[in-house]
Formats: sequence, C-alpha cells, structure tokens
Amino acid sequence: MVTSPRWSSTTKLVVMLALLATGGFFLIRFQVLIAPVIMAVILAYLLNPVVTTLTRFLRLSRTVAVIIVYGILILLVLGLISGAGLLIQNQLSGVLNTALTFINTVPDWLATLSAEPIQLGPFTIDLSSADVSLLQDALLPTARDGIGQITQWMTGAASGVAIFLGWTAFVFIVSFYLLNDIATLEHAVLRAVPEMYRRDAERLGQELGPIWNAFLRGQLMLSLIMGTAFGVVMSLLGVRYALALALMAALLEFLPVLGPYIYSGTAILIALFQPSNWLGLDPVTFMIVVAAAAWLLQVVESNFLNPRVMGSQLKVHPAILITGALIGVSIMGLPGLLLSGPIIATAGHFGKYIHAKLFNLPPWPDLEEQRSLNLNPPCVRIRPAAETDRGDMLKLTSRLWEGHDYVPRVWSAWQADPEGFLAAAEIEGTMVGFGKLTRLSPQEWWMEGLRVHPAYQGLKIGSQLVEHLLDQWKQGGGGVIRLATSSERIQVHHLCDRLGWRRVAVCRVMTAATQDRGACDYQPLSETDAGEALAMWRTRNMREMPDLVNDGWRWSELSEEKLAGFIRCRRAWWWRERSGLLLAYDSEHDNQPSFEVAAIVAPPKKLAPMLRQMRVLADRQKAHRAAWVMSDIPRLVDAARRAGFATAWDARLWIFERSDAPDHDDSKNTEA
Repeated sequence: MVTSPRWSSTTKLVVMLALLATGGFFLIRFQVLIAPVIMAVILAYLLNPVVTTLTRFLRLSRTVAVIIVYGILILLVLGLISGAGLLIQNQLSGVLNTALTFINTVPDWLATLSAEPIQLGPFTIDLSSADVSLLQDALLPTARDGIGQITQWMTGAASGVAIFLGWTAFVFIVSFYLLNDIATLEHAVLRAVPEMYRRDAERLGQELGPIWNAFLRGQLMLSLIMGTAFGVVMSLLGVRYALALALMAALLEFLPVLGPYIYSGTAILIALFQPSNWLGLDPVTFMIVVAAAAWLLQVVESNFLNPRVMGSQLKVHPAILITGALIGVSIMGLPGLLLSGPIIATAGHFGKYIHAKLFNLPPWPDLEEQRSLNLNPPCVRIRPAAETDRGDMLKLTSRLWEGHDYVPRVWSAWQADPEGFLAAAEIEGTMVGFGKLTRLSPQEWWMEGLRVHPAYQGLKIGSQLVEHLLDQWKQGGGGVIRLATSSERIQVHHLCDRLGWRRVAVCRVMTAATQDRGACDYQPLSETDAGEALAMWRTRNMREMPDLVNDGWRWSELSEEKLAGFIRCRRAWWWRERSGLLLAYDSEHDNQPSFEVAAIVAPPKKLAPMLRQMRVLADRQKAHRAAWVMSDIPRLVDAARRAGFATAWDARLWIFERSDAPDHDDSKNTEA
C-alpha cells in the first residue's frame, strides 16, 4: 500500500512562512476589502436569528427565508437613501456647524473668564495666570480640522451614492452566501482543527460565543434603544437636529465610556446655542434642562438596560476598552469601532490559553477543579430521576449543543413512560448526568439521552449510568438493546466495546427540501396489505437496505404490530403499483414539520425516482423537508443525491447493539 510521506520540520516551516507571506501580501494588496468583508460577516451573524425564526414559524426553507430578509433589508436601505438620507445629512451638517461655532468661540470665552476673578460662594477662582496656550495653539486647531474633515466627508457622501451602493451590494452578496451556509461553515472550521485539539477549539468557541452575542446582538439592541430614546426625548424638549442626535447616540453607544458623554455634550451645546425653544426658557436654563434629561437617560441605561441587555460578558477594564476602540477606529473606521470590544475580550481568552500552553498549565479553570475531583472522586449515586431534577436537567442541557438539546422537550414524557427507566447520576444532591432506557417491544430496547455535565466528565459517570441501565434492561427481561451515537464520539465507542456492544450499522443523514409539483405515484396501504408489505420487507436485498426500521431515531426490527401502527397512522405507502414500499413518521426540525423515512424498499435502479417523488409526497403532508437516515452505502448515497438530497452532517451515525440471547449471531452486521 502506497502512503504519502510525512513532511519534515523544515518543509513545514517553509510552507508556513510561505503561507504567512502570501496572506500578508493579499492583506496589503486588497486591504480595501477588509472592512467590507468584516461588515458582511457581522451582518450575517446578526441576521442569523431572524432567518432561523422565519424558517421555524413560517415553514420556509433557509434559502427562501434569507431571500425574504435581504429583500426587506434592501428596501429599507433604498428608502433611507431616497427619503431620510438628505434630511439626516442636513441635520448632521447642522450639528457639526454648531460644534464648530462653539470651538471657534472658545478662545474669546476663555479670555472673558480670565479677565477678572470668578466668585463661587466663599471661593474665588482667578484664571488670569492660567496658561491656556496649549488649548488654543494645539487642541482647538486639531478639533477644527477633525470636524472640517467630517463635514467634507458628508458633503462628498451625497455625490458618492453610487460608490456607497456598490460597496453595500458587495456586503449584501457576501453576507447572503455566508448566512445561507452558516451552519456548514461553522462545522467546516471546527473540522479543520486537528482532532487532538478539537475539544480545546470547542471549549474556546463555547467561551467566546456569549461575548460575541453580547457585543454584536446585545450592543446593537442597546444602540437602537438608546438612539431611539435619545432622539425622542430631544424632540419632545424641542432640541434642534433631534434626528441627527439620535443617529449620533446610536453610533456612539459602540464607543465605551466616552460615547454617551460625546453625544450628550453635543446636545447640550446645541441647546445652549439654540436661539429659541418652545418652553420659552433662556439658553442657560434650557441647557440645564437638556443636560438633566441626558443624565437621566444615562442613569436608566447604566442601571437598568446595560445589565439586562449586555450582562457581564466582557470583564475588561474600561481604560483598555477606550484605547481599543480608538485604535480600532483609526485602523478600520466603523468596523473597528464595532468590533473593538469583542476583539479585545477574544484576545484576552486566547492570551490566557496560549500562556497556559507555553508554561504547561491547565488552560481551563474548571478543568483544574475536575482534576481535583479525579484525585478525590466524589460519591456518585445512580437513582431514578425525579420531577425535582428538572432544574438540574435544564442547567446541564443548556451547556450542550449551544442550548439546542432536545431533552427538555421530552423530559416529562420520559418520566411518565411506564415501561421505561430514566436514571439520574447524583453528586451531593445535584444531578450531574442522566440516561433513558425505552422499551420498543417485548424483546427490544433503546438506550438514549446519555448526558454528563461537562464539569464532571472524566469521573466514569457515563459508564456507571450505562451499566445501571443495562442492569435495568436485564431485570426487565433482556432481549436486544441498541443505541446510536456520532462517529466522532470516540469515548462512547470505547465504552460500547468494553461493555460488549457491537456496531451493526453506519448511517448517513440526508435531507432535501419538499417539492410542490411533480409526479407522486404513492398510494396508502390498507390493513389488508400488511402481510404483502411485510413479506416485501423480509425479502428485500439485505446487502442494499438496512436491517432496522427508524421510528423517531429509535431503530428496531419491523414486526407485524409495528407495521400495523404505521398503517393506522396513514404513514405507509405503496409506490408504482406495489413495486416499492415506504414507511415514514412525522417529526420536527427547527420547529417545523419534517417528513422522516422510517423504512424504504425500492426496486433495483429505481431508488432515485422513488425518492424524488417522495419529496412531492412530503409537501402534500405539509412538511418543510424530507429526511432519511440511510445506510452509508455508495450506491444508495448516489441515488439520494440524484434525487436532490444532500448530506446534513459530515459525521456518520453509528448504531450499536447488544443481546443476551445465546443464539445471537455476532457475525451479523448490516453496515455494508
């Protein structure tokens, strides 16, 4: 067998240096694209929850939902440009002119203040000897130049609408494809990490996820709330340029600490220089009223909105945040301002990880606690789960699969199962793991839902749960017991090998969108057809079709009773004059109906058209997708792809089985 030779250390070093040089060249050569690409990534990240919600509640495919969202977004952008764009530009120009007027009057104001001492109660302030040359000679010209450049940019923006639209179209196109394939991209990035470091990558992703959620989605929500509130309050008070102030407030919310002071100070200056107001107050009194309103809004933000919207995800010193925001603005402009906070927090997490690896320290604090648990293992008690365990279950599952675990939806049904058993692993009164045993037929069982809290993994809790459930299986009469797991769960594979399980199938999950038109040669089975259907199933080509039936992600043999259940539920069909057989069940995917294949028998070389017509049948059953957990056999996979199906997971599904029957044939294996 010819194998590819390994690269030497020198070759690896040369290749890495070449890649770094090439990447640096492209960054310098195409640096103009960096900011738009970053904005596209941010836009896709922000719109992902909206698209997910549409697919769940409107039964739309992801592509259609993305198209709808971007259609609405394009209309909003065009409306903003055509309608409010000129108004906003005029108001921003007025705000900047007011600020420039104030800056130009500062020297005269300082001269007036220093002309004679200021008396404040018992205190006398004499500014005649103060040196204000630094402010007059350096800071004021710099402020004038900065405001002048912003004014010129705004003036040029009106004539650069075409360029703006071009970059906006680029951002929309890139973000469209990112958003449409975001799940695939996330999984591809994780699989690109070497397997030995994949758990570290997953842990880093779990810790960084809340930070980016808070600073992109949370900060955007806070920005919209404060921008709207500030604009409304300024309008009610009669402050000029309220719309521009609202926009400033929304944008400057991304500038930590300093942002609120800047837009509040701008509103106070406008109030001071405003010639009149509907309240009939003099300028100084009106300025004080506006300052009080701005201060009240900041109090509400700091004490009510910020803790609830943002939480405490950053844990970065404000001075570092301010410095990072200013550096980000100077390097990348608006994207630098938006991303400065999460980038600093991300750098902090990676810095801690790198520091730990450089000095051979544990990178995760809770793993240090786990090590102490391993050295002094606590007493683990396996017992039946109780209703009082629901809180511990919700805390545990919220840490898995980004909070999308299915267990909370079935927990009550599992507890109410009269023939099943739900086991809980308890340490010092807290449930830290659980597993479910379900009876499918008198001699068939299914083990599912095995979970262990991440902080307690490595204590053999999973092994104790499995062994306890196996004891319950034997006490319940034994027979055949099965479970399914991902091909990437190496620890589960080793556990199955150690406890006498054998792998009986390797499956691939394939899905396709439904079709609302086309041929559909399916006819429902009647109860009198059960015998013929069961005979067809038993005489199918065993090398080509799996041996087990999938009934809600629980695999078992097809019995007369189970087939009768499919027929009664009208989930059994003949295909093309009884040349094929289809059994299916209803499920949910992303809170939308899904048409799932339980079993299928197809004539030779006719599987692709049968599956293609099944997509039409699924549409008539009001499902938004069709899915098949099929044997991972090249001929079957090719037929499914020709019918429009695509692989949903990169990993495979392994089905394991154990039997206590003395005549059980351990050589039997249907993974083909």
